[in-house]
Amino acid sequence: MNGEEAIELNDFNIKMNYWHIQMFLPEGSGGTTINSIDMLKETPPVIGTGEWDNFQCRNFKGIEGGVSNGDIVLVREGQKVMALCKVLGDNFNDSILESKYININYRKVKVLEFYNGVEDWTQTRSTIQILTDKTTDSWKFVDSWYKKILNNEKMNLINNILKNKKQIIIQGAPGSGKTYKTAEIALGIIDKLPTDTGNRDEIMKAYRQAVNDGQIMFTTFHQSLDYEEFIEGLRPVTTAKGELTYEVQSGIFKEICEKALQNDNLKKLNEAIELFKIECSDGTKNISLKTTTGVKFSITYREGKTFRVRSERSQAAEGDDFPANIDYIRKLYIGDPKPLYNLSYVKGILAYLKETYKISDYKKAENDKNYVLIIDEINRGNISKIFGELITLLESDKRLGCQNEIKVRLTYSPEEEFGVPSNLYIIGTMNTADRSLGYIDYAVRRRFAFITLKSERNIIENYNNNEETKISALSVFDKITNLMKENIASDFSADDMMVGHSYFLAKDNEELQLKLDFEIIPLLKEYVKDGILSLSSDEVESKIDILSL
Repeated sequence: MNGEEAIELNDFNIKMNYWHIQMFLPEGSGGTTINSIDMLKETPPVIGTGEWDNFQCRNFKGIEGGVSNGDIVLVREGQKVMALCKVLGDNFNDSILESKYININYRKVKVLEFYNGVEDWTQTRSTIQILTDKTTDSWKFVDSWYKKILNNEKMNLINNILKNKKQIIIQGAPGSGKTYKTAEIALGIIDKLPTDTGNRDEIMKAYRQAVNDGQIMFTTFHQSLDYEEFIEGLRPVTTAKGELTYEVQSGIFKEICEKALQNDNLKKLNEAIELFKIECSDGTKNISLKTTTGVKFSITYREGKTFRVRSERSQAAEGDDFPANIDYIRKLYIGDPKPLYNLSYVKGILAYLKETYKISDYKKAENDKNYVLIIDEINRGNISKIFGELITLLESDKRLGCQNEIKVRLTYSPEEEFGVPSNLYIIGTMNTADRSLGYIDYAVRRRFAFITLKSERNIIENYNNNEETKISALSVFDKITNLMKENIASDFSADDMMVGHSYFLAKDNEELQLKLDFEIIPLLKEYVKDGILSLSSDEVESKIDILSL
């Protein structure tokens, strides 16, 4: 995909039926047994039945409301689950297949997934049967499995887009699940996504751990955010004499770029630096190190990105000290050939750290970890101003180590060249109901792929609450869906602006009523004020009256 890229993730509200079939006894009970898996490994895969004049055979052929193309079929052998398939073609006969498997009727399918679990099938046995009762364990089993497969397919698609493009924006209406989906995507790109992708608690636990580990960083754009805060800028630092001076300090973007460049071999050095900071901050200790030429110097730490050093030979006024940049200690460790100021002190500190904390020489890792920067409400900041000249460096082919690698000299650090590492990924979120989204210019937009999330009725259906509340929530959801479709302004899409499904997730009717009164209805009124819904104030009140539980 080139230029401004956008995809919409199809929701789960597609009309299809669930079926289960067993086909390993084509002659019936007591007859020849065949291997169902062999049929599913044909090119193309197929399912099949014999030829009988009964409703099961008619169902298989798609007669009188039987199996339709697009329906989902669970293949089993007795109580043993084999695979989940999607029907792709109409019924046909094939003499070659019949000679192998005895079955007479066949349907082409796509094998969605072979089963690797241990759970037995408990539904009443028959050759082929539709599942209609959503309260049964059998229906829930197929539905849960199918939704998990679809979600994995979505995640694989997004993951591939992100790996190719390096940055994406997740957009959707309020409550459409952008925050949760962003966490899921970020964990996928750093290979920390839990095996059970349907377990929200496990996903959020893994996400919090990745944030604590520094592999995922989070920020929110706002109108006052600028380059100095996001990339780098001058920050005030107080000297030992209480005087105010200024040092260059990295913003969150430069900080995570630096992390992404520091592979696992730097972990022990970074841990040593943190311990040394604490040691140097303790006013009870008088720490003295030596340069490589044997000159002694004192060292302290008062926050920021530098240690403060003073040579015993210094002629400066008492209390004056000088910076030894912590980033330069790392650069020297990995063999960066660029000139470093106060190099003799940096070398002395590194030598002390290596000896004291038993740090071996640096060895470049074969594979660096991936890092993710999440930018919430990305359209609320002036992206061109915040990124400045670095907007060009975001492009995948201009990252460090790539074909068209570009480095720049930053405004406050002209002595060093800066590039964006290829193992850094950016995920932004954007509210499609926010009129300010139009301020993202084309130069910025073409560097991002756009993923659209929609409000999904299915999520409300599967939410763990009582049946009465579920019915009420779905009723309100359907009413608001119709309200949006009938009254949406021509400049907007009802799907893009539909109130998100999270607004309808409630444990009981009391909670749902509170959400309706204090979250959903106020949001709809804001839509009217912003011109998203073409209704007058009086019409809004009358329309909203029908939404009471």
